[in-house]
Amino acid sequence: MNIGQMSQNEFLQSAMAELGMTRDSFAVRLGCARRTLDKWLLPESSNDHRPMPETVWNLVREILAHEKLKAKIEKMSMRAANKA
Repeated sequence: MNIGQMSQNEFLQSAMAELGMTRDSFAVRLGCARRTLDKWLLPESSNDHRPMPETVWNLVREILAHEKLKAKIEKMSMRAANKA
């Protein structure tokens, strides 16, 4: 599913799974309270649901991009070390 088509809940769940993070560790990474993350993860139909600010959407995208780049660099470094 394309990120642009994901609900807020799906986006956050997907990001946590991709990063292998728990709710607690993901909240720390985002710099927010666990309770805030929990409210962002609720279905939109819930009275306690809160929309996530656009800056947090962007932060999560940046974290995902950073981790992908980091993994790519580590893979390249390992290849170079194996050739040496």
